Amino acid sequence: MKKITITNAYTWYNKGDSGILLAILSVLSKYYNKELEVDILSFTPEEDKKRYCSIDCVKNVYSNVLNPHPYKHTKLGKILASLKLFFSMLYQYILSKFNLKKLIQKRYNYKSLSEADYIIVCGGGFLGGKKFDSFIHLFQIYIDTLFGKKVIVMGTSIEPISNNLIKHITEKILKKIDFIFAREEITYRYLKNFMPLDKIDLIPDFAFMLNDDKSEAKEILEYKKGFPITYGITVRNWNFPNEKNSQEKMLNYKNVLAKFIDYMAKEYNAAFIFIPQVIVSYGNDVDVAKEIKKQIHYQEHFLILEDDFSPEEIKNLIWHCDFFIGTRMHSNIFALSMNVPTIAIAYEKKTNGIMHTVKMDNYILDINTISLDNLINMNKKLSEEKQEIRELLKYEIAFIRNEIQIKTKKVLKELEL
Repeated sequence: MKKITITNAYTWYNKGDSGILLAILSVLSKYYNKELEVDILSFTPEEDKKRYCSIDCVKNVYSNVLNPHPYKHTKLGKILASLKLFFSMLYQYILSKFNLKKLIQKRYNYKSLSEADYIIVCGGGFLGGKKFDSFIHLFQIYIDTLFGKKVIVMGTSIEPISNNLIKHITEKILKKIDFIFAREEITYRYLKNFMPLDKIDLIPDFAFMLNDDKSEAKEILEYKKGFPITYGITVRNWNFPNEKNSQEKMLNYKNVLAKFIDYMAKEYNAAFIFIPQVIVSYGNDVDVAKEIKKQIHYQEHFLILEDDFSPEEIKNLIWHCDFFIGTRMHSNIFALSMNVPTIAIAYEKKTNGIMHTVKMDNYILDINTISLDNLINMNKKLSEEKQEIRELLKYEIAFIRNEIQIKTKKVLKELEL
């Protein structure tokens, strides 16, 4: 029986991150032929336990060693959460230096790490950029390296780092890792600057391995009856960190989508189905969808779904659509892996990297500069080339999945040596 602890999992309520985790569990289960026992460290362990512990190989879900949740998303709430995290990090850092056994005895997450045969850092885009909250994840990765166990990062994106302190700490900690899979070329090129080449490789996002679901979705089929064309869509609230006029940029983003829906409804009788990708209370995508709907004249052409769908159910909903327009990056991966022609609205460079992976570079719009004309023109091109795109995706997704299987097996085999 192989014991593995997966750290840095985010939350079930972010379907992209949960899709990555579910896909990793699926790949591991196939490799170990179900002779596998997994603990997961996440930011919402009580909620995640209800979902993941129903999977045969998952034994338990604990908290990541630093966890700001729950906290009030006010200025004071964030200050208090930051102070709590700082003192918790300081306490754990000192104790891990001088009495790691005490932490193992007192905390289930440390005990799980100490008993694992090896440790996996869950894939995602939580490192780099100007993200000081990346310290939370970096500290977890640092703790992972203290137990004399091999540690592997399963598919990361690292946004270009402009802060020297974040850059120094990120590189210092990542150098301790036994193997890192970068999930797109931007990150891979960055890792090559300071990591030995035999400790890194390029691999597509693990969410491409999530199980396909092509069962009937009665609600969607019923809704589609009145419309010749159906689009799936995801949206998000974005703070435009590199822009001075962030509020204006967000208004433009919502206005463009609202006008595009009206245009397509009027000219082509098209319908749009909003699919919730992130449903945490402080960042619920549904709220943005409702703000967009208020601006739409043809409101019956915009269906907002609000249920807590699993990642596989989201893939199924997207599969029932003719086209997809996604701001949430993993919703684009779900769409692409179901061979649905997709336009990606990029808010970070990781989106460009993922679209490049499937040779869909011509179907990316920058959220900072998105305009109605650009979206209409790109959608026209998408519609004209839909059959060629489906054939391309069919080939590329099969190739990607095979590549992930081969490269993962190779690294897992080397971990056994």
